[in-house]
Amino acid sequence: MRRGDKMYGMAHKRESLLAQIEAGVLDDSVPVASLLQKCIVLGGKAGSEKMRDWARQELNGYKVDMVPPYRHVHTGLMAIFTNRAGFNGMHQRIVPTMFPQQIRDILAELGVDMETAVLAGGIGELEALAKRDEGEHHLMPPWGDVMVDTLQKHLVTPDTRVKVVYWPLSDASLRGLLVKVRTALAELIAELIASTPESQDVPDKAAADQAVQYVITGERATVHVTSQHAHGSGVNIAVAPSDGVTVSGAGTAIGSQTASGAGSSVVGSQFASGSHNSLTGRDGAAVDPSARQGRWARLRRRGWMVALTTILGGIAGVAAAVLGLFTWLDWTPWWR
Repeated sequence: MRRGDKMYGMAHKRESLLAQIEAGVLDDSVPVASLLQKCIVLGGKAGSEKMRDWARQELNGYKVDMVPPYRHVHTGLMAIFTNRAGFNGMHQRIVPTMFPQQIRDILAELGVDMETAVLAGGIGELEALAKRDEGEHHLMPPWGDVMVDTLQKHLVTPDTRVKVVYWPLSDASLRGLLVKVRTALAELIAELIASTPESQDVPDKAAADQAVQYVITGERATVHVTSQHAHGSGVNIAVAPSDGVTVSGAGTAIGSQTASGAGSSVVGSQFASGSHNSLTGRDGAAVDPSARQGRWARLRRRGWMVALTTILGGIAGVAAAVLGLFTWLDWTPWWR
């Protein structure tokens, strides 16, 4: 490669989406929302719906029951109590023990955690909120209206009014959440860089999907090795979720066997039996299913009436042969 071509290749690599996101993650002045938008494009190029879904939900907001753990912030539930006219507001913390046991049981069944703020909003909204530098932010729980009605019925006097309930979130906690999202994005990009060849600008779909799984759940894809039965000296190895399946040695694979994808191979003298099974290659041989079945099994497949007729016909044939032998020997059986 000429020097000019090499320099062009390096410049082209620096301009790739993956490289742009990597540089943006390391620059605190670049909004997280901008990086997530590039992730949507990168996920589209890689064919990874998981990456696009994650970036899209971070940008547009999550459903309450789908918010990832790093968006859960421990806090307390506060309520503003006023007089009937709505004046003389007083802020008071609400704890579960203030409710009757029946109400607490209902809240537990609904999965309501009063002291954990679930930040489901879009990342752009949270970044804008953090820029206000207000010291403390008031976030409304999704079940806030129901909680107001419950408090009004069970905890206040007729002369008191519950104006609103909210989660108090400090500015430091909010900025900490944004750091967590940027960190999750950094982990995603680090995983993609580690699994993408240097000469390749766009990660593979499988690598992108596994990276998103690791970022969201903290768990890597599990490789399952299954030992399967093989006759003779054969050894069958099935590995998932990898596409490559290798069967080696002389033997017979029993069950549904599939070898697909790059790197898959079938080595040695292999025999396949049963319907819809096939082997290709020099040493592959398909065994006629009827040769491995018993006579009764073949008859049973033809129907019980046909099987019965065949059996009775066979018995009659044997009897006729015996009588013919007796006649030829000029011997009279004892039952005559």
